[in-house]
Amino acid sequence: MPKRSKNVTFQSKDIDYFEAIFALNEHIVSGRLPSVYYRIIRMTRISLYAFILLVCAIVAQAQPKPSTAGENLTGMRPNAGGQPEVITVRLGLLDIIEINDRAQTFDVDMFLEITWQDPRLALTDAAAGDLRRFALDKIWTPSLTIINNRGLKFLLPEVATVDRQGNVIIRQRITGPLAVDLDLRKFPFDRQCLPIELLSYQYSNSEVIFSEDSELVARLNDLGGEGWTYSALDLQRFVYRLKEEGRGGSGLRFAVAAKRNPTYYIFTLALPMTLILFLAWMAHWLPVDIIPPRMGTATATVFSLIALGVSFRLTLPRIAYLTHADRFGLYSTLLVLASLAITVVTIRWASTDRKEAAECLARQARRVFPLVYALMVLLTLYT
Repeated sequence: MPKRSKNVTFQSKDIDYFEAIFALNEHIVSGRLPSVYYRIIRMTRISLYAFILLVCAIVAQAQPKPSTAGENLTGMRPNAGGQPEVITVRLGLLDIIEINDRAQTFDVDMFLEITWQDPRLALTDAAAGDLRRFALDKIWTPSLTIINNRGLKFLLPEVATVDRQGNVIIRQRITGPLAVDLDLRKFPFDRQCLPIELLSYQYSNSEVIFSEDSELVARLNDLGGEGWTYSALDLQRFVYRLKEEGRGGSGLRFAVAAKRNPTYYIFTLALPMTLILFLAWMAHWLPVDIIPPRMGTATATVFSLIALGVSFRLTLPRIAYLTHADRFGLYSTLLVLASLAITVVTIRWASTDRKEAAECLARQARRVFPLVYALMVLLTLYT
């Protein structure tokens, strides 16, 4: 093997290629390489670094930037100063769990989908993904709330999905109680309106409007809430104001009509009261001189009717008007008290040698009692 030389000549045919590489490396390490080679190596390194930086810049430029698309957009609507934003709301009513007469609430299970377009979130880069997700506090939203919320629970993450065109979709499943102002005047033959009211608390109807495509979807025949039948009502757009001179917020009202099935109350209220009334009527069929049975029957009907009426009234809220059921209970109480008074009079007459007059009064009571009962039913249903 030839001896290594400190002065390497690359044109020498006697030096093997690997020996040349070895010698070059030895010169680099020892610092004895000619300056021209240093300049070549330095320029090569600089070119390599520049190439790497250029590739990184190109890759970074090609990446989508979803986070910056929503920067500083939370407080300014997309068409600020121009046309109002068009919001589409689709409400899927999964179930009405219960209607609470006393608390004046109804419990729902529903799915809400809210959509609008924000061109600022659109993407033109073909390499970007089709769908992105944003936290609601990172983008503009129409600031919607449910006015009659009385403790709703939101079961899904509070995020929005945005496509390449800037179409924003919020999906949420909601359960819990909603307030309702029940009109119980015709109870138990009443028909109620169960509203779900959405309001943009930050924007007026000149800034946010609800589209015609908004809709309520439900399998009305499959809804719960025993004792009710349901039907859909038309959507209503409204302006909500706390004071007349206020600008108001843009609102959308979904509603379901609920008709009560009175069968339960007929069997648990009307029928027992009717039996008590006819028990009071039966007292007039007994001989007028049999005092203890007649008096005991008459007084028992009074106490039974009062106890039934009080226990039933506890199921209803404190309202300032009479329902049909209240009228029926009131008329029944008056009829029983009148029957008790007649019983007392006939007993008094029978014990003072006026037995014929007492029997005549008892006969009249037997005839009039059913007629008064029929009149009482008519007044209950039609007043």
